[in-house]
Amino acid sequence: MICPMCNTSAQFDFLYCPHCGYKIALEAEQPLPNWRQLPGFRSKTPWKMIVAMIIYIWISLAIVASLLSGA
Repeated sequence: MICPMCNTSAQFDFLYCPHCGYKIALEAEQPLPNWRQLPGFRSKTPWKMIVAMIIYIWISLAIVASLLSGA
């Protein structure tokens, strides 16, 4: 990592430059994509993702069935 203030390079990612004390802003984490924010997909656990998919498909089918039965 290179300090933007004094151009000193450091081997490790520090919060402050070891040479001049300048506070180095670490890169912010990228926000999760929209589909990763859904319940069941945030933890990256395979069984939770499968259960969530089954539930989401069931809810979608129930909505479509209720729309078609009303026509």
